[in-house]
Amino acid sequence: MLISSKLLSLLKTFSKHDLNSFKKFIASPFHNEQQELVQLFAILDQHFRSSEKEQKANPLKKEVVWQHIFGKKSYNDVRLRRLSSDLIKLVYAFLSYNAYKKDGFSEQLNLLKALRQLSLNKHFDSTFNQLTQSLEKNELKNANYHLSSYDVNYNLFNFPKNVQAKIKLFNNLEQADYHLECFFIIKKLENYCDYIGYKEGVSFDVKISLPPSFLEYVENSIFIKEPFVKAYFLVAKMLLEPEETVYFLHLKEHLESNRIHFTLQELDTFYIHLKNYCIVKVNEGKTDYFIQLFEIFQTLLKEKIILKDGTISPQNYKNITTVGLHVKAYDWVENFIQTYTSYLPKAHRENALTFNLAKVYFSQKKFNQVIEQLREVEDKNHVYALGGKSILLKTYYELQEYNPLDSLIDSFRIYIRRNKIISREVKQQYLNLLRFVKKLSGTIPGDKKALDKIRNQIAKCKALAGKKWILEKVAELE
Repeated sequence: MLISSKLLSLLKTFSKHDLNSFKKFIASPFHNEQQELVQLFAILDQHFRSSEKEQKANPLKKEVVWQHIFGKKSYNDVRLRRLSSDLIKLVYAFLSYNAYKKDGFSEQLNLLKALRQLSLNKHFDSTFNQLTQSLEKNELKNANYHLSSYDVNYNLFNFPKNVQAKIKLFNNLEQADYHLECFFIIKKLENYCDYIGYKEGVSFDVKISLPPSFLEYVENSIFIKEPFVKAYFLVAKMLLEPEETVYFLHLKEHLESNRIHFTLQELDTFYIHLKNYCIVKVNEGKTDYFIQLFEIFQTLLKEKIILKDGTISPQNYKNITTVGLHVKAYDWVENFIQTYTSYLPKAHRENALTFNLAKVYFSQKKFNQVIEQLREVEDKNHVYALGGKSILLKTYYELQEYNPLDSLIDSFRIYIRRNKIISREVKQQYLNLLRFVKKLSGTIPGDKKALDKIRNQIAKCKALAGKKWILEKVAELE
């Protein structure tokens, strides 16, 4: 039996820096007084610092871990499980502490509240001034900023003083109320925009609404000047009135001109709304929104918003390549592939580079280079295998290389039918692609009757990969 998988899954997410920090955390008597937990973590720490090969060769078996901690004492599974549970609690405390420390204002705010309760005037005033200066210097104007500003002003107003002194602090109560209203507006609009943006994908009934005339109130209020309030107001209007493109354009401009007031994660959230809006427009047939989508991706790359811990997701990588090719930015896409493939998770890099360069060459009609590229794509990853074989299929058709085309159709069909990972729906899409390519390769140009029949079959076919390209080839034969 192996040591707690729950504990291992937690520590597996730790970087070397995290492991070093937790080592200090757990060694402190303030946080932990159980020496056995220090020993248990030392074993796990050594395990996670070793190579993957070494980890697999030396799995953390309970009996071995017990022996390292307790020596020749009789193995006690209940005690070891309790130790694992206690260590998990310490990891939670460590994560909570780190989150607390990363929040720029939480520590000082809690200190301010404590000093207010103790009626320590000089200490309170000093902490209040420091916190106020920090807030004034802070460029981020998100919900957390407004909540912190509310707390600061509210605590000052409620500091024990005589009535006359308190009357002079009503300006702080006004400020507290202002920031509280900003916080409420931001969070209310954030929740509502998430609901509107994702409600189509929610299978159960969710009811999130705005108070009557809430958007009109926000638009005509003093709060609209706040960067976050305006951003979420524009998102809400864009989602509720998609035909009014002005909200999309204003939001895009607002994010670009107020970049310093948002974190990368916050910007990513707003740009997801912009991307989804463009995708809806493209699906409605408004293909000019591909240009807007391309510009958004360029901004996300330039500002490094799209990178998460220095990594780009395979899905974003694929979407950027697809959109770039659609707007015929071939050189830009090729440069993107060469530059950003190294930012992909390691398991995706080789196939992604090969496959996406093949897509670029196919779009440029450099068919011989396509064939050269796709010799390197492995079949281990079915997504790349399907995409690579599809491009190669189209390439042989474009070159009128019918012998290798027929051979590929046969081998591709066998691959699809034998693969147990690919879903039934996806299998049908690619089997239909093979069927229509086979028909087109044997159709005489100008054979109106045969081509009309094929076109009608395509129209009735609900599952067809590469449908746009197939229709283009039909048009070329007419």
